[in-house]
Amino acid sequence: MQVRHAAISASHEIFDSSEAAIQEAVTRRVADRLARERQQRQPARYRRWKVVDTTPLLRSMEGGLDDTKFLYPVLDNLPVIVFPLLSHALAGVHVSVYGPPEVCRVVEVVRDVLLAMGRLEDRARVVTVEEDRSDISLSRSLQRATEGLSAPSDAPIVWSAGDLVLAYDVHPWLTDRHLPGYELIFNLNARQRVFPEGTPELFARNYLDRLRVEREPEELLDIKEPNVLLFTARGLRGLSRVDELRHPRPGDTYVNVLLRAAARTFWHTSPAATLAFLRYGWKRTRDRLQAPDALGSHHAGELARTFFGVPTLIKAENTDPFCVRDGDSVEDLFGYYRAVLQPIVDSGATKEAGYRELARYHPHAEVLYRVSQALRPLQEELSLWRRWPELIRDKLATLNQRLTAEFRGLGLPDAARPVPEYFGADGVFHSCPLPSDRLSQTRDFLRNVYLPAFERNQEAISWSAGGRFPAERRRVRG
Repeated sequence: MQVRHAAISASHEIFDSSEAAIQEAVTRRVADRLARERQQRQPARYRRWKVVDTTPLLRSMEGGLDDTKFLYPVLDNLPVIVFPLLSHALAGVHVSVYGPPEVCRVVEVVRDVLLAMGRLEDRARVVTVEEDRSDISLSRSLQRATEGLSAPSDAPIVWSAGDLVLAYDVHPWLTDRHLPGYELIFNLNARQRVFPEGTPELFARNYLDRLRVEREPEELLDIKEPNVLLFTARGLRGLSRVDELRHPRPGDTYVNVLLRAAARTFWHTSPAATLAFLRYGWKRTRDRLQAPDALGSHHAGELARTFFGVPTLIKAENTDPFCVRDGDSVEDLFGYYRAVLQPIVDSGATKEAGYRELARYHPHAEVLYRVSQALRPLQEELSLWRRWPELIRDKLATLNQRLTAEFRGLGLPDAARPVPEYFGADGVFHSCPLPSDRLSQTRDFLRNVYLPAFERNQEAISWSAGGRFPAERRRVRG
């Protein structure tokens, strides 16, 4: 069984003003810093995870300007949404993108480029669904993102967050081996799967939970929520039940949802499963998790099946690092992804030569170059782009001012300039990765491991309805 439909969500919570969004970002960043300080004071047996300090990109609506991260340029003038869109559209699936009108406008330009290049057979293969700003929630985003698709009720759909920049090898998700047996699949991100022992950890993440895989031999995995889901129409209806849990905001973790669900499903699951979840949740919220403490995969699956009301699988088999790190923060988009990509393109004598060099790392480099050219007229059309990069410079300066004052007031060290200022007054990008980010190793991984795996997967997959995936010109890698 193969997935032929993809839904991409480019919608997230809106704050009433830029001031409200800035204040919330400061509150979250300070909370993370305090959590890190608290972890360092814990006895060694409780010091199970480390906190990576990042500054969240929160959305606001003020003066007609929708400050959404999905329009932030992550390479030249190419916004975030372009990357997951191309990853799925060029895999030959029917794609629906759910987002605000400005994002939909960008999607339309990308679609026109693909049609002009002969990379898309029919404009109906890429559609948009405009966001309802009065009704934003996690489950609503999932539901609306699928509305433009013509998938049969029993057909699997792959759903992707709209800020997965380099996760272009979507083929493993389109051919997941568990598709025939389940209506809903959560493939969690596990550090030990993505960065096995002996391989470089390209970046650090916050893996705040632990899963016990109950098989021989038993495994303990540090996990975080997925950024890609697989479900059918029944599975999607089951996912709508998360709205019963106080309408969780976009970004709320599925593990937290399941923990809250434990209390709601007490009478419908085995006492062992419910008590195991409640015990784990109690210890987690009090920073009392020790190395052996973990969510049992069997208990997690039982609770999920009961809560969602459909055959549900919880596993941790994802091996794609770029499905782990989405564009949630300033440090993600600029400190990592732009810092990885921009120097590659800038190494060319011309932009065209730079994108030819990018083809050694990214299979859609030629298309990205064409899209970059086609998006130039939108520079004056989209209000956010008219104000770029002044908008991001002002935002980062304000964040630094507020965070510095908060950290100094709390007596925390290293209070000065907690957020790098990635763009100069002339708009030129300055790379400033986190200490845990391995940029050169990331480029080596892309060129020598990830791109070859993509090409092998692409060659191995054929479609009964439309022939093979669109042929990609073989890139020559030096």
